Amino acid sequence: MAQYVSDCLRTMRLAIGRRNENDPDSSDATLFEYINNFITLSMSNDVKLFEQYGTLSFDITDGTSVYTFNDVGASSDFINISQEAFITLKDPADESISWNRLMIYQDPGVFFSRWGVNNTDILVEGYPTEMLYYGNELTFRTVPNDDYTVYIYGYKINSEFTNTTDELPFDYWMRYIAYGAAMDYARDYRFEANARQMLAADFAHERKLLMTKTYNQVKHSRPMPRFWGLNERRLYMFRVCL
Repeated sequence: MAQYVSDCLRTMRLAIGRRNENDPDSSDATLFEYINNFITLSMSNDVKLFEQYGTLSFDITDGTSVYTFNDVGASSDFINISQEAFITLKDPADESISWNRLMIYQDPGVFFSRWGVNNTDILVEGYPTEMLYYGNELTFRTVPNDDYTVYIYGYKINSEFTNTTDELPFDYWMRYIAYGAAMDYARDYRFEANARQMLAADFAHERKLLMTKTYNQVKHSRPMPRFWGLNERRLYMFRVCL
């Protein structure tokens, strides 16, 4: 059954025991702000769910090696990314063999100790093999000698709601969001320790239920050796699908 932000708000109001909508400290607008802050700022850090995992694809151009998330049309969409990505010529002649792995670094010290600093004018342009993801910048090495398409994988930050009539992305997120926002509210409004402990226990219960689906998906997945070649990977995936 579809769940809406209004359902979160109603459950949150029950959890914190503030049922007076005319109280400015517990008005719908105030509670709505707590719900929005929780889903965008806290939830993405607290849980990593399959439904939050996504792909970012964008093009890089000949001679340009540094991009921001704004440049590639993904401003702050990703809270973290995996250590591997893929890169291919934008218009490959043979798409079946054109892609290559792109190693991702998140430590600028390690990355620039390999490639040097402020030396792009002397680097030989070529097929990028490594990328630094630091802050809001993506730095490619070596400097691209052609137009390429990059595919990055990672967990996305949840989008803000615009209205209490908005439908939740997934119905089973409702109680987790409501109790998470209630926890933040109770902390800010200095609830008694006992009340906060009860909310913490309720939130832990809802978090466990939320993670059950992800856990059930993970436990049925078999690990794939990273040293396998492409043909072995395809054969493995074929057998798993059977």
